Amino acid sequence: MNIFETIFLGILQGITEWLPVSSSGHLVLFSNWLKIDTSLEFDVFLHVASLLVILLFFKKEITEIVRQPFIKKKSDKKNWWLYIILSTAMTVLIAGILYDKIDNFRTVYSVADWLLITTFLLLATKFVVGPNQKINWKVALVLGLVQGFAVIPGLSRSGVVIATALILKIKKRDAFDYAFILAIPAILGSFILTVQDFAFQWLYLVGFVVTMFVGYWTLYLLKMVINKNYFYLFFLYTAILSIIINFI
Repeated sequence: MNIFETIFLGILQGITEWLPVSSSGHLVLFSNWLKIDTSLEFDVFLHVASLLVILLFFKKEITEIVRQPFIKKKSDKKNWWLYIILSTAMTVLIAGILYDKIDNFRTVYSVADWLLITTFLLLATKFVVGPNQKINWKVALVLGLVQGFAVIPGLSRSGVVIATALILKIKKRDAFDYAFILAIPAILGSFILTVQDFAFQWLYLVGFVVTMFVGYWTLYLLKMVINKNYFYLFFLYTAILSIIINFI
């Protein structure tokens, strides 16, 4: 990779990591289309930049969750620390089963197929009606399950977790917060699995900084979109992209 390709992939990661369109899927697509030689390790390195964005963006919510077991005053995020552990355990189980097979999914046509699954889940959120529910241990296990499958390029992690939470009638704010805070152990786990084979290149730092800057503002945009009930509209993009891939 050269510096321009690295900047481009950093911008791509910063946008697609948060929007429900699959960042890993886009990295596979553009790496193939533009003949950019990337690796799983580079993808994970950019995800670490995304991790720092989460820690900055959700610092108040994370502090609240961490403090809950040690204070008497309870909040809406009561027991979230336990639910995140349950979700993460389920994610580790599913992702561990799929990990050795991931390279088989790193093709443009596989990405197209899984983008369609993302599309259906996004569209389904349009038709959710009923009272808002709170996250419980059953919901936590389901969200951990779908996040585990989201290691497959084309199946958007933020998309499937937020969409599944909304389909389960979880409050919009809780669905948004939980989906991204849940990403913290998932990203850390991905980095740990690849760090032993990691071959650092200085260009990675360029992608890292670009991803952080673009990612923060993209996350802010997504929060606004969800609050205005426009989240489902991303199905148009994922559906069109999937169709384009199959006809190229």
